[in-house]
Amino acid sequence: MSDAATSADPTTIDVWLTDHPIPDFNAPVRAAAETFCRAHPGYEIRIREINYRELPREVAEAVARGNPPDIAEYYFPATQVALDTRAADGAPLFVPLHQAIGDRTKILGEPVVVDDIVPAVRDYYSRGGELVSMPTMASTAILFANKDMLRRAGVERVPATWRELTDACAAVTALPDGPAHGVAWPNHGWFFQMELAAQGGLLSNSDNGRSGRSTRVFLDSPEMLSYARWWKDMHDRGYYRYTGEPRDFWGAMDAFAKQETAFVVTSSAVGPYLTDLATKAGFEIATGQMPRNEEAPYAGRSLGGQSMFLSASLPKEKEDAALAFTQHLLNPHHAVQRVYAGSLPVMQPAYDQIIAEDWADQEPGFRDAAEQVVSSDRTPAATGALLGDINGINEVLTSAMHDVLTSGTDPESRFRAATEEGQERLDRYNAACLAYPPVTPEALQAG
Repeated sequence: MSDAATSADPTTIDVWLTDHPIPDFNAPVRAAAETFCRAHPGYEIRIREINYRELPREVAEAVARGNPPDIAEYYFPATQVALDTRAADGAPLFVPLHQAIGDRTKILGEPVVVDDIVPAVRDYYSRGGELVSMPTMASTAILFANKDMLRRAGVERVPATWRELTDACAAVTALPDGPAHGVAWPNHGWFFQMELAAQGGLLSNSDNGRSGRSTRVFLDSPEMLSYARWWKDMHDRGYYRYTGEPRDFWGAMDAFAKQETAFVVTSSAVGPYLTDLATKAGFEIATGQMPRNEEAPYAGRSLGGQSMFLSASLPKEKEDAALAFTQHLLNPHHAVQRVYAGSLPVMQPAYDQIIAEDWADQEPGFRDAAEQVVSSDRTPAATGALLGDINGINEVLTSAMHDVLTSGTDPESRFRAATEEGQERLDRYNAACLAYPPVTPEALQAG
């Protein structure tokens, strides 16, 4: 039990979580809050859930009102935004977690567990080797396949490369009763980042923002163009089904569930949802890691997820309680519960336990997704980019690919123009951060 005073008015820790479309996804966090408060009756964890795209702006507006949260959970592309958000006095709103913890091994009696974070996950939420926030959820994208359709088409295994996926799509669409298209995936910035990472390509300079601030973007790199050309070829052959809408995860999954495609590439977190749809439709699912470019050395996949940032300049009692809660949330018991609720393992002990259990093979795609995350070579390319206004840059990328797919635009010229537009967005973002005094950038939406 904490030695904090157990008064009638407990110290309140305001925790803002990212809302999630998966039902009860934050239930393990609420359960951890309850057990924490039972163990530390002098404290109350007050939770508020906010749409993941809007949370960064909500935090900035709360700063202006004078009531920012003590802990804020940011969606992974908004990590740089969190680092650049300013408090009322102009100082950074959040303190790096590593700095706040120092050399302590326990906080309010809670064991410090940051050393147990899965290395590839820790890398994403670190800058210059320093852990800046506490990862609370991890995800990746994998390939889901209609096992029955593959069997009828003579495809013996789930494709592992671009070429194998192309050949498999040719086989299933050639079936007398086959689908019109072979595969669907959303036109979304996350997929560009993952495909760059897999080929060892960088999205920005300064080692993807890992050794310094990202000040240049590379949206027309050889790795980016390889992906865009293959994607266009798949579309031109009729193998790729495009819904015509950027970020359309649900449209791609709906086509797969209706057996209008044999494959879909989507988030690992929706495995149970897709399995339920497939069962209702009468077919069996198989899974595999995201197919990779067989002509490039494989570096790994940048990940998705979210992490908790700790407000700076909190009173010592509040800071210790907030830090202790982040560690309690991912102790061995709660870390496993978070996996059961739809996350990939964030903590190594949870990874080891889950992989050893039968559950890992019963959950569709879990093992493929988990192994894809830990297989990273941990280079800056595989770690992924820390980048300002990544939402705007993602919009530039999706718009460029939309033109390539729907208008037959040449990828090289279109992505060269996209690089110029993306650079303008990054320059506007950085102008606020590098001004004197620095201010919170206007581009705050995450996605």
